[in-house]
Amino acid sequence: MDKHRLITGTFLGVIAVITVWTLVTPQKTFSSSENRYLQKKPEFTIEGLLDGSYGKKYETYLSDQFPERDRWIGLKVMSERMAGKTAVNGVYIGKDGYLLEKFEEEEIEGDQLNSNLDKAGAFMQVAAEKLGEDKVRIMLVPSASQIMTDQLPALAAPYDQSRVTEKLLQKLKDNGFSEDQAEKLVVPVEDYLDKNKNQPFYYKTDHHWTGKGSYVGYEAWADSIGLEPWEEEYFEIKTVSENFRGTIYSKLNIPWQLDKIEIYVPREEQEYKVFFDGESKEYDTLYFTDALKGRDQYKVYLDGNHGLTEIVNQNIVNQIAVNHAAAGDEKDRKLLIIKDSYAHSFAPFAVNHFETVYMADLRYFNMKMGAFIEQEGITDVLILYQIPGFAKEKTISKLGWE
Repeated sequence: MDKHRLITGTFLGVIAVITVWTLVTPQKTFSSSENRYLQKKPEFTIEGLLDGSYGKKYETYLSDQFPERDRWIGLKVMSERMAGKTAVNGVYIGKDGYLLEKFEEEEIEGDQLNSNLDKAGAFMQVAAEKLGEDKVRIMLVPSASQIMTDQLPALAAPYDQSRVTEKLLQKLKDNGFSEDQAEKLVVPVEDYLDKNKNQPFYYKTDHHWTGKGSYVGYEAWADSIGLEPWEEEYFEIKTVSENFRGTIYSKLNIPWQLDKIEIYVPREEQEYKVFFDGESKEYDTLYFTDALKGRDQYKVYLDGNHGLTEIVNQNIVNQIAVNHAAAGDEKDRKLLIIKDSYAHSFAPFAVNHFETVYMADLRYFNMKMGAFIEQEGITDVLILYQIPGFAKEKTISKLGWE
């Protein structure tokens, strides 16, 4: 009996210590290792209790604010690896140092994905009518587990993300496009990546595609709209970091190898002007190397997330001015990318074909896309998201014309 009391007392004592520790530890608002905002203690409401949202938020709050959370995660992962598991915390422990996110069908397919496809299909239908079918594209990029299949552990069976592309094609046909039209509107990026799947298209520790991966995505998009993509030899490929550890690594928090970040810089000098969120401050670079001193080194690409990023290619602006003076009838081209962070390493390629490129992040940008397109004289539109991100993104509901 005394033994049982000791065990019970020890258990209750541990819970009490952790509870007090949690209460006295200041709440964190942001996790630099995971590059996301953490759940704060939710406000109690009867409505939230009844619909279950309060319970879900409180559970996330306890998980996010757990003392020394990163270290506990690392210990848990190490113990599961010792037990022989090859998928831990939603991550495949792959070959050659690759960490690949694992997605189940229920994480991708569902009401949110269906709603997002509805919104995207309706928007594409109006945009194609107003701008022309050859000026409107959507590119949903698969994550590493879909392409880097040779790096997956034995017996791994990741969700087939091509099913989302198939659903998108069907949604476009539901919105009045023929099968041929629908296929032209969807950039076949998976086909391009799949042709050379052994290339380093994705980081080993991060969910984004690399400079090489985004270059191939740029080729796929340019080919689909009739642009001649710049050859890779037109760029100097510079390694700007060899000590990068990304968002997937942060799910494990165990000793792991370092990644490198490469940027593509045109060999022929270009002049860019970059503006963020409508502010007047001007930057003259697409690559923000100060970010390499911090934890989120992916911000080297266009300074990370902003509601609106405007990039002016002054070389093209100057050329347009000459052509206008000579002929007076050349139409300026402006590209709008409605996007997630996959666009940050993609845009430095696209800017070499347009007078101005805008990137709109629906999480932070609240103006209706249709109104913005008409206001700025947008001629071309690209919707660019990673597939798992698109499937979960709740702000796609803001994608509308009116």
